[in-house]
Amino acid sequence: MTSAAPVVCPRCSEPFECGVDTGGCWCKSVPLSDATRSAFAEYYEGCLCPTCLGVLESGRPPVPSVREFLTSQLKLMRNRKGT
Repeated sequence: MTSAAPVVCPRCSEPFECGVDTGGCWCKSVPLSDATRSAFAEYYEGCLCPTCLGVLESGRPPVPSVREFLTSQLKLMRNRKGT
């Protein structure tokens, strides 16, 4: 049997294991509304991590990951230096 492949979430950039190629990924057990499936397909390419998939389904406002926050801060610092 093939093991789950490590991938990076396109929403938060955090690594997680995707088992879609093994036929038994965790995401198959997550109930998703048609609206969530549509949004997912429109905005993201590839699989989302369990946390992001849960946030999208629940409709909670997204909380940026540490990596997202630090990346945005670095961009701000670079923009300030360039002006």
